[in-house]
Amino acid sequence: MIPHPEKAARGGEDAYFIEGNQWIGVADGVGGWALEGINAGHYARELITKAMGSTTAVLASISDQTLNVVNMGDTGFLVVRDGAVAARSTPMQRGFNFPYQIGSVGDDPFLAEVYRVPVEKGDVVILGSDGLYDNLFEREILLILSKLVQSGSGPETLARELANAAHKVGATHDGLSPFAKEAQSEGYSYSGGKMDDITCVVAFVQ
Repeated sequence: MIPHPEKAARGGEDAYFIEGNQWIGVADGVGGWALEGINAGHYARELITKAMGSTTAVLASISDQTLNVVNMGDTGFLVVRDGAVAARSTPMQRGFNFPYQIGSVGDDPFLAEVYRVPVEKGDVVILGSDGLYDNLFEREILLILSKLVQSGSGPETLARELANAAHKVGATHDGLSPFAKEAQSEGYSYSGGKMDDITCVVAFVQ
C-alpha cells in the first residue's frame, strides 16, 4: 500500500486485509469526504457505520477451487493464468471518476457485483484499488507478473512491484495511462498518470 504523498501523514485512504489463506480484500475510502473534514481512510479501515464515510471495496475468498469475489466501485480483481487474464471485474461507476460506494451515505450493498471464478493451481489473483488500475494497463501488469514469476518471486514481492510501478506512472504528466485514456474519451484534456493511494494484494492459488 502506497499512500498519495499529500495523504501520507494520515496513512492514506486505502486499506487491505489478509486473513489466513482464504480471505483477502481491498478498500478505497472515497476522498470527497475530505471536503467535509472527514478522514476518508477511517471508514475504509473500519468498514463500520460508527465512522462517517464511504468506500469502494473488493473482497475475495476461495473454497473448493472457486474464487468468490464481491466488488463495489472501481476497486477490482484479476485472475491471471499462464500469462493471460482468465477473469476480471468491471468497474462500477455512475460516471467518470464517480464510483459506486458503500458507507454511511452510499449505495445499497446489494448492488455489488458477485463473481464466482473456477481457479487452478498456479493462478495468480490480484486485488487492487483504482490507484493500481488507473495507472497500469493490463498488458503492463501481465509483463511485470511474467518477469517476476519466472524469477521465482512470491506474492508479496509481486504486490510491491505492481504498486511501485503504478506509483511511478502516477507521478508522470505525459503519456497515456488508463485514467488518461478514459478522461480523454470523456472529452477531458488529460495526459500522464493519476497520483492516488495505491493498494495491491496478490495471492497464489495452491
